[in-house]
Amino acid sequence: MPPTTTSSIYFTWPDRGLRYECRGCGACCKGLGIGLDVAAGQLVQLVTKRPELAAFVRRRGDAITAFNPRDRCWFLADDGLCRIETEDGRAAKPASCRLFPFNRVFHVGTTMVVDFNSVICPLQLAAGDGVTHAEIEAEILTIQDPAITGTSLPADGDLELERAIARVVFAGGDVDAIWRAQGGGAMVVEGFELLTGLPWRLPEGATLAHALAVTPSLRFNELYGPRQYRARAKMPAVLAKMWLAWLGFARLGAELAQRVLGLQELTTLWSEQASVMHALARWDEAPYLKPGPIDLTPEPLVKQLAQRCVDNKQKRRPLGELVTAVVAAAPVTQRIAAVKLAETILKTALA
Repeated sequence: MPPTTTSSIYFTWPDRGLRYECRGCGACCKGLGIGLDVAAGQLVQLVTKRPELAAFVRRRGDAITAFNPRDRCWFLADDGLCRIETEDGRAAKPASCRLFPFNRVFHVGTTMVVDFNSVICPLQLAAGDGVTHAEIEAEILTIQDPAITGTSLPADGDLELERAIARVVFAGGDVDAIWRAQGGGAMVVEGFELLTGLPWRLPEGATLAHALAVTPSLRFNELYGPRQYRARAKMPAVLAKMWLAWLGFARLGAELAQRVLGLQELTTLWSEQASVMHALARWDEAPYLKPGPIDLTPEPLVKQLAQRCVDNKQKRRPLGELVTAVVAAAPVTQRIAAVKLAETILKTALA
């Protein structure tokens, strides 16, 4: 069972708010491993009927999983369906596969957080007729192995703030209300327009609806994920401004693609642009880099920015001023790339 006693559950999307209709694309069944409820005897059950699987069992941290090929899982049939499920029933299906795409289950203190996988699965927004929280909770409770549903995260983040923001998002998707719920703060428009050479504007229609819907999930994953741009207790204010920059990139992406951007595309966009969004979020702060060795790319713009951060101990000029001095004369095609390459410098200088 999970390592802590759960007193509440935080779902990063509203009840019945997402619909999961398997299209048989197999994206979730290709080279990601097979998560097994070993504590409930699932590995023994599978190997008893399919002894060849024993040759592909592996340990990943605390979890025991089975390898599956990148092309497709051993059990993915030509019709796009799982052979274990069709032959033995859904209850026999590997635990992580049964939960997917709602298989991101964590414990923060006494709260269980249930998140969805918007990177792999083509989830859709649902107008109140999607998968229920009760169904997912019931499925989680059938799984005994903490390697599947018991991942613990540090309890030093303000999860109650994330709940409050999520409630505003779920209540109706008003951008101004969501911005206020996140704490507002300085805008990032000036830096965005400098780096992109284009005006900052909100996405529209379905793209905006998708962006707002995935907001609580992206905030949670950035807050507790591996990037750690700042101490977790200080991240909420940074996340608010990163969110605003991300909405601007979403508008540019939708215009470039000339179509609506879905949950998957917007999730990928956040991950890809995170370093730039972080720089924009801290545009008004004064970075300082201690002299000494640092792993630098040979990119001239990055070297210039690093030196300006080193020289900034006394002057304490804001990041926006330093970046502008370095990249304003450079072609617009080099500006975003330079800021991305400077991620290590900025994380250190803005720590």
